[in-house]
Amino acid sequence: MKFSAKNSFPSLMTTLGLAISTASFSVATSAQERILEEVIVTAQKRAESSQDIPVAVSAISSDMLENLGITRTQDLVKLSPSLSVGGGFSNSKQSTSFNLRGVGTVAFSVGVEQSVAVVLDDVSTVQAGQALTNLIDIERIEVLRGPQTTLFGKSASAGLVNIITKAPADEFEGSVELTATDDDEQRVQASVSGPISNTLAYRLTGYWSDRDGYIDNLTDGDEVNGEDTKGVRGKLQWDISENLDALLIGYWSEADSTCCALTWRELDPAARVFGFVPGDPALGIKPSDDNTDIRADNPPDDETDNSGGSLRFNLALGEFTLSSISAYDNWDYSDAGEVDLSDLDVQGAFTGGVLSGGIYSEGETETDYVSQEFRLISPSYEHFDYLLGLFYADIDTDREFLRVGIPLASNWVGSAGTESIALFGQGTWRFNEATSVTAGLRWNDEEITVEYSDLLVPDSDRLSGKDSDTEVLGNVSLQHYFNDEVMVYARYAQGYKGQAYDLTATFNAFKAENPVAPETSDSYEIGIKGRMLDQRLQLNATAFYTEYDDFQAQSTRLNPDGSLLTTLNNVGELETQGLELEGIALIGNNLTLSLNVAYIDAVIKSFENAQCYQGQTEAEGCVDGLQDIYDGELPNSPDWKWNVAADYHLELESMPFYGFLNLTYVWQDEVSFDLLQSPLSEHESYGVGDFNVGINDKDDRYRVTAFVNNFTDENFSATIVDYRQVYGGARALLGSLPRASQRYYGVRVRFNF
Repeated sequence: MKFSAKNSFPSLMTTLGLAISTASFSVATSAQERILEEVIVTAQKRAESSQDIPVAVSAISSDMLENLGITRTQDLVKLSPSLSVGGGFSNSKQSTSFNLRGVGTVAFSVGVEQSVAVVLDDVSTVQAGQALTNLIDIERIEVLRGPQTTLFGKSASAGLVNIITKAPADEFEGSVELTATDDDEQRVQASVSGPISNTLAYRLTGYWSDRDGYIDNLTDGDEVNGEDTKGVRGKLQWDISENLDALLIGYWSEADSTCCALTWRELDPAARVFGFVPGDPALGIKPSDDNTDIRADNPPDDETDNSGGSLRFNLALGEFTLSSISAYDNWDYSDAGEVDLSDLDVQGAFTGGVLSGGIYSEGETETDYVSQEFRLISPSYEHFDYLLGLFYADIDTDREFLRVGIPLASNWVGSAGTESIALFGQGTWRFNEATSVTAGLRWNDEEITVEYSDLLVPDSDRLSGKDSDTEVLGNVSLQHYFNDEVMVYARYAQGYKGQAYDLTATFNAFKAENPVAPETSDSYEIGIKGRMLDQRLQLNATAFYTEYDDFQAQSTRLNPDGSLLTTLNNVGELETQGLELEGIALIGNNLTLSLNVAYIDAVIKSFENAQCYQGQTEAEGCVDGLQDIYDGELPNSPDWKWNVAADYHLELESMPFYGFLNLTYVWQDEVSFDLLQSPLSEHESYGVGDFNVGINDKDDRYRVTAFVNNFTDENFSATIVDYRQVYGGARALLGSLPRASQRYYGVRVRFNF
């Protein structure tokens, strides 16, 4: 099913109109038994209704995740149209990023934080690969759109994905869920929780999953893009006294995968590695958009180990609450993969047979993260409330990288450090019952360090650098209730992401003395949130405009001499603006229909002296290897994206169970994947639908679900890479096919006790 940007909006508005009309009719003729439940979120670090806060937030419940079979953070793009995920130049998980409203960060340097923060139980993830995690035993997920820097720090400069797992239960409970699919995934997850004593309760969750690959390596006959994961998380809740409680969380996870192979979309039959290496690099492969064959003598392989924990104390000081959150996290990631994208003897061709084999790379990244946060939260007085906070974080990341093969040989070790301290606060003043203003400020002081050694150059000097930066920023919003059901608000917020060192294989003395400048933004939005028709219809709308200065973005190109040049850029000016609509309706007593739409215009207004894209000519604006970009497209940012979900409940009065079925469909506009504006990196629009059907015991003892994901078998790529320079200028395009780009089906069985 294909749509064009030109005709998708009218049809979408027609669908929305029909949905609302149907809801109105149902309200008039049905028994009015169901209402939309109030969703409590902690988007402003206190428990509040999502409909009462002046923030654009999508709240995703545990029931919604279970109904739709959402088990990974990457799948959240099915539920929030302003959220997207995409890959970069390499086949590493580190080159995958989340975008909100068109803005995200893809960077090879391990010292650069993401623009879209992912927070799990009040602890931020640091590296991009950490954000690609399993969603197990989740209470809710909040997707906060727009800068959230004031309360959540610099790694939330474009938005935030806030994940909250389930708390220990007051009474004993447990569950086991088994999943099997036709593409050879077996998955088990289990949870048990309950009281130990009157003051002590626990929760223990574990999972194991094994999935075969779906990309065929013709060189050795193996399949890649498979994954084997396992993990455990434990929680211990202790009510120490009437005024003091503590929550201890510990976790460990491990993942071994062969992710993420790049496959040939297009390849000139005459193409040869570096223009002259003998042999067909794609022997037996038919390049196409849905090609699942590769040739690699060094196929992708990566291993991840993540462990850590946190300790939270809540102390009641009269009506105030003082919270302390201490956290430690260790993330160890190793990755290896093909560079020349073939199984040819590239080194033999360069050295006349002295060396042999292909060009490949391998590396290891280890990040240690320590943080401490204190928060003082006031009660909600008649006219005002507030919170104050102190935050400290220390991040140390070590990186080892080896690339074997002439002419791209590289061997270096480096480390990046960030130490930051911040004071923040936010308060709300209610002029009356209908109108209030909320304002917040954050003072952030940060020091960054870097060290680098080039092991290819004997006795070379070890490069090092240190710099610091201080910033004060904030937000302010005004909200007004027309009545108990409709609220409007206007919000201004500043975003900030601190300076960073471009720690890659091309690190040099200049980069050691000149870190990439901080990224700043000014965001304006107005919104309306409403519930109507006796709490059976909810409609939210947000219009936003954001300006970015010195936006941090990674670009990669291969020089004519075959050397690889990666650069962390400060893009001069960037604008993103658009409109977001969210609607959910209870239709009759059995059907829930939701429709979410995002129109986002993300544009590079000015990027002077940018590198040229692969094959760019002087007539196309390339002069001495540089170009000026004006009104360019931001990578992986569709203009239009929307999703519709329908959930139907069939009572089956004579049976001990009820039936259910749900359908989701996500469509997005065409995108470009290249910051440097290569026309070959564009991807056409596409839509993907998932279907679930099953039964649920009326006493909630068991649940059986049969599902089909991507039931139309719609092919799409997570990235498109222009590889012409490696292939002597011949047309050579690669893509990354995620699992969701092919149809697969399976069964989930859940037992509760």
